[in-house]
Amino acid sequence: MDERPSRWCAVTGASRGIGRAVAQGLLASGFGVVGIARNAALLAEMARDWPHRFVALPHDVARPGLRAAFDQLAASERLRLHDLELAVHCAGCAFQGAPLTEMSDADLHATIDTNVLGTTLVVRDVACLLQQRGGGTLIVLGSIAGHDAAPAMAAYAASKAYTQQLLRCVRADLHGSGVRVSCVQPGTTRTGLLDGQPGLDAATRFEGFAPLEAQDLARTIEWIHRQPAHVNVQEISLFPVAQSLYVRGIHRHPTPADGRAAPLR
Repeated sequence: MDERPSRWCAVTGASRGIGRAVAQGLLASGFGVVGIARNAALLAEMARDWPHRFVALPHDVARPGLRAAFDQLAASERLRLHDLELAVHCAGCAFQGAPLTEMSDADLHATIDTNVLGTTLVVRDVACLLQQRGGGTLIVLGSIAGHDAAPAMAAYAASKAYTQQLLRCVRADLHGSGVRVSCVQPGTTRTGLLDGQPGLDAATRFEGFAPLEAQDLARTIEWIHRQPAHVNVQEISLFPVAQSLYVRGIHRHPTPADGRAAPLR
């Protein structure tokens, strides 16, 4: 008996963090998922957990070839491209702890290659598939950092501003195609993206502060896709309740321990 679902989505960055949470949420809701990431081993684990429902597609989004990889899946009959109704681009790269003047060439290349070139390639290839299908939803993970200055994260913040403008232009290019394009811009979110880098470690960064969780974004992304076909959620920002500014700092309420409010950081 063929247990493959008839509704499919593609998720980049599916092996970790927000991308993994998005993929798992959509799988639990009955979708088939094409999981795209560089880590083939982690993708294989998900494929074992969700047989017939999860298709692993090892691929570096910063390199061309995603469209050809989809065509190969279709040729092998592992996926009918017409069944692909949703694509979520979560793959990204971030470095903290150094001003632009002190960033290495390698870190700059990684940021721009993944967040600018990679996002452009993914959006181009997936938008083309959805356009040929005659409709669908393309959702890209941006950041509130694209709206404001992010200390010691200049290249990352600039790449997210690029993402927002890219999607606005692509949305105009696709006008009349039936394809919906959305940008989800979260505030402070608990992921492993910055773990092991200079600056505050995860335990200190979130001490006394409740950030957004990856599952919060996954639920929001699924909600966007489930809107009526004539509704396009163009851009949506999410903040933790404990955060009222952009990335310049975090407001905190006084703690019961000493009655003093912690300073912005």
